[in-house]
Amino acid sequence: MSFLLSGGSTFLFFLSWLFGGCLIVQSAHAQLSDNRLSELQSQVSQARKQGDMANADQLAKLFMQQAQQSKNTGMIASALYEQASNNMARNQYESAAERLNHAIEDFQTIDDRIGLAKSYRQLGMVHRYQANYPLALEYMYLALQIYQQVQDLNAISGIHNGLGVILEKMGQYEEASQAHHKALQLNRQLDDQSGVASALYNLGDIRRVMGDYELALTYFTDALKMDLTAGDAKNIAYSYHKIGFVNLQMGNVAVARQNIQKARDMFVQIEAPRDIDWANASMAELLMTEGKLEEAKQLIEGVISRAIANNYKSLLVDAYHLAGQIAFRMDQTSLALEHIDKGIELAQVLNEQFDQARLEKLRVKVHLKNDALAEAFAALQRQKQLDDKLMNSRRLDAIANVQAQVEFVRREQQIDLLEKEKALQQASLQQQELWRNIIISGIIAAFVLIFLLYGRYVQRRLNANLSEQVQLRTLELEAKNKQLQQAYREMEAISLTDKLTGIKNRRFLEQYINTDLQKSYRTYTDFHAGKIEQPLQSDIIVFMIDMDNFKDINDKYGHASGDLVLKQLTQRMANVFRESDYLVRWGGEEFLGIVRFIDRKDAVILAQRMLEAVRQMPFLLADNSAIDQTCSIGFVCYPPCPNSSQETDWLTLVAMADACLYAAKYSGKNCWVGIEEVLDSTICNQTVSPQALNQWLDFEQIRIRHSKDSIDDIKWLNE
Repeated sequence: MSFLLSGGSTFLFFLSWLFGGCLIVQSAHAQLSDNRLSELQSQVSQARKQGDMANADQLAKLFMQQAQQSKNTGMIASALYEQASNNMARNQYESAAERLNHAIEDFQTIDDRIGLAKSYRQLGMVHRYQANYPLALEYMYLALQIYQQVQDLNAISGIHNGLGVILEKMGQYEEASQAHHKALQLNRQLDDQSGVASALYNLGDIRRVMGDYELALTYFTDALKMDLTAGDAKNIAYSYHKIGFVNLQMGNVAVARQNIQKARDMFVQIEAPRDIDWANASMAELLMTEGKLEEAKQLIEGVISRAIANNYKSLLVDAYHLAGQIAFRMDQTSLALEHIDKGIELAQVLNEQFDQARLEKLRVKVHLKNDALAEAFAALQRQKQLDDKLMNSRRLDAIANVQAQVEFVRREQQIDLLEKEKALQQASLQQQELWRNIIISGIIAAFVLIFLLYGRYVQRRLNANLSEQVQLRTLELEAKNKQLQQAYREMEAISLTDKLTGIKNRRFLEQYINTDLQKSYRTYTDFHAGKIEQPLQSDIIVFMIDMDNFKDINDKYGHASGDLVLKQLTQRMANVFRESDYLVRWGGEEFLGIVRFIDRKDAVILAQRMLEAVRQMPFLLADNSAIDQTCSIGFVCYPPCPNSSQETDWLTLVAMADACLYAAKYSGKNCWVGIEEVLDSTICNQTVSPQALNQWLDFEQIRIRHSKDSIDDIKWLNE
């Protein structure tokens, strides 16, 4: 019996060993299979990046076959994503969207959030190229939400670039500039040269749209250098095309032709029909510039025909505009107006306001040529309304502010390159000196033994020659040092501090406010999810403070007195607010106080303290006299919708505080008005104005606090 038991145990042990071994083999096989699939995915991406689309398609097909054989849902979804990316490279947007939607379903099934984020981002770009901008933004923000949760900075920077491109097409240049600047900063922080190139390219495109061709060309040229280093064929082609297009606008026709042709050849190589016609449209404009109108007309009509057939809507708007220009130059005004009407109709559907404005501008010229003055004036009015909407003074100031920050980051990039060049120069100089010493020593050792006099002669010649080379290298190194010193001086000029008052400026706020807002938002998100109790000391209050009648001080007592008053105001702000709060000079006599992590019920207390701190003590002037002064204050609490998960960006908060400030000003000054809570989350990201606040108040969508006797005493800007 004991023998049988012993034998049975041995047999069971053998079966256990055999079964475990099989599991190990299966696991190893699965691991090898996953590694092979991952390697295939990398090969697809690399082939696409190099512009070898035939190989990219073949590899993607093989990737899909092996993923399906492995029955790995995640790999099947990844294969769909790669095939969709190949479709995108070839401008096959419908096929790309179909595959991405299937990939999203698979990634959702296995709860692969990174795969979901990648697919959302790519689908957002598909809708961007199909000119469905609202849907494009929706998918971009879905991707951004996931990437922010996992803190993937590389991906976040890519999303900001994508958002900037979409916002630019919608005519929101301020917001687009800010998005691209965020991408530039992140990529600079990550030392991602390809990402820096993309951000500079997109910022250059905004400068191009605004007519700043010199700066746009600088950005496109910088981007091309980095793209060539990275080796991404499509990005290289894009940069060549924009360099050619900007040179065309600047009248450099020969340079423009060379670059546009390079871009077109590369688009042909990667089989991207939409991009080929994009280059064809630029070539048609070049022919128009050269006076070859019939050739230009035939070329752009082909572009229009293919754009209609393939549903390339944004390209079609541009093509209609160019066709209208060509018809105008050929004195075919009826045809020109026909193209203009079609272009404006499509641009209105796509909400591309910049294109509407330039088409209306062309319409003005056509009507003037036809002596239709009333129609020309009506078109001019429409153009003016669009231009004012796109480029009002506030937006231009904001864009200029972002531009200064961009130049700061770009200068850092240049300094890095200069420092690397300097290091290479120093190494080269040291090597030259070393070889000089070796050669001299060798010559002395050899020739002293043979011909002492001849050796001395050769030594002198070599010494003079090498000394000249060392001197030349030294001069080059000194030149690099001067460039570095100049670059550092320029960086110092772009600081984060207001020179007059010593407090922070807009650039500081741009860099640091989002971190605090996200912390507050996460706290409330956890509260809504039931993870924590009601948040305390988690609100952020944005106060906008403006000196009343400040212009009178400058006019009566001079700017020296005005500057002195502003300095005293910042001292009083420092007495009211805490050291941990942000004091920011927003512009002129407007200041921001950002109170961090406090209860919103305390906002009215701080607003009243600030009001009294200004009016209770006279302000000293430059001649040692003193005057009484008051201020007006607007404020808003973040999150504005504490009972919902709606997120609001910091620029909207400033706009809300500014609208409240206007209300305080129009209500007699020397008072404060603030939004304590937004009751309807649907208005959190709507356009903010004093009129809008008045409407929201009427419909009980916001809760207002104020220092007036009653809400009826508050007046609103109605202009």
